[in-house]
Amino acid sequence: MPHTDPRTAWRCSPGRRLPAYARDLADARARDLVPTQRQVVVFLDHWPAGPITGLGPAICCPPGFHPARLDWRYLAALSVLVVPPPVPDGVRLRHLLAELVSARPKRLILLRPGGTPAAEFIVSEAHGQEVQP
Repeated sequence: MPHTDPRTAWRCSPGRRLPAYARDLADARARDLVPTQRQVVVFLDHWPAGPITGLGPAICCPPGFHPARLDWRYLAALSVLVVPPPVPDGVRLRHLLAELVSARPKRLILLRPGGTPAAEFIVSEAHGQEVQP
């Protein structure tokens, strides 16, 4: 997805920056492009194996960086899958989910590999916001 035209580069909101691995995705969204699967995976406090996973492009809210300092607006109208660490910091997870809800995704799903439930809809296409972060 890299490009050379600076006029189509994503511009972050004042005081915010892009999460790790998000530049190509955000720049593509600035050009009105969407990922093939129309979904993105957001990792909290741990790094994905690479910028692309089997579930789609992967970005990261790195350890020690507050989710409110990152720009998430390019996730609007996409399905967003959140992958927290096995034992997440509940406050950080709530902050991240609140930021992602405000970006207005089509769906926001919290994945809990090995957990119960394994997945939880925070925002669904049919019902909108289902859970308050």
